[in-house]
Amino acid sequence: MSVLSSRKHRIGASDNPVVGLFVSTDQGRTWASRGWREYIRTFYAEAGPDGTLWSACGNGVLRSVDEGRRWRVTTGWEVTEVLKVKVDSDAPGVIYAATAYGIVKSTDRGDTWKSATEGFHRTFTSDICIDGSNHRHLFAATEEGIYESQDGGGHWSMSSLRGMIVNVIEQQPRDPAEFLAGTEENGLFRSTDGGRTWHSAGTSLSRATVYAIAAGGLKPSRVFIGTFGDGIFRSVDGGKTWEQKSDGLKNRDIHSLVVLPSDPNIVLAGTLNGGLYRSTDGGETWVFSSQEDAQVWGLSVQMR
Repeated sequence: MSVLSSRKHRIGASDNPVVGLFVSTDQGRTWASRGWREYIRTFYAEAGPDGTLWSACGNGVLRSVDEGRRWRVTTGWEVTEVLKVKVDSDAPGVIYAATAYGIVKSTDRGDTWKSATEGFHRTFTSDICIDGSNHRHLFAATEEGIYESQDGGGHWSMSSLRGMIVNVIEQQPRDPAEFLAGTEENGLFRSTDGGRTWHSAGTSLSRATVYAIAAGGLKPSRVFIGTFGDGIFRSVDGGKTWEQKSDGLKNRDIHSLVVLPSDPNIVLAGTLNGGLYRSTDGGETWVFSSQEDAQVWGLSVQMR
């Protein structure tokens, strides 16, 4: 199940003013509205390993246990402007949320939440990356660089890219020691030693603003990144070299990307104010799919 969010949905020539979550069960060909319909300005969906759906929005962290038909806010009034939600696949009860005011963590499937930002100097956090080889090892993408925790978010310390705004961090499935980090106007960085050191991923991306990173599923050496203004880039060697792949994109402000695990040639790209695009040839060409004029903030896949 592919999960999409946007602020506007268009079916044919008619506008549907629904905001929130949209779901596809046919590899992104068609979409149906599902989920919260009010006050959702930013929405990121993460499917937990137990089938629970978690979403980030301006109101807090939302949880659904019935595939998005009904939602409940799990956080209190003090948790707002949630940007990402990440689930610990080793311990589905452990949830992390990145917010404009730092990181909050739940160890009981969202029933209670506590701040987990000790050690941060400035709190704005865009993303959290859980190390798949050691789930207590975390990275946080913040407005002043990459922070790192070795104890499940109990304590944090500045790790790398000091002074840069970091938007997204992803671990590569082909090698647990390899990570990619997308920044604001400073391009893409790559680590091959578990995050200890980071290096620029190429001159063609040196000044890019990177919002999204997606690995190639059954083709783990294939990686896509989405940029602001420069469209989509693809690597076929795990991030060593990159080539722009934006043929067909009428909007090149890419905020979200996902590769379908069942078919790595199908890639979905969400834009800012340009709706959703779909590729069926591994990113060679893109065709507008749906959600015209929408801000597609997040894309994810729920495995059955």
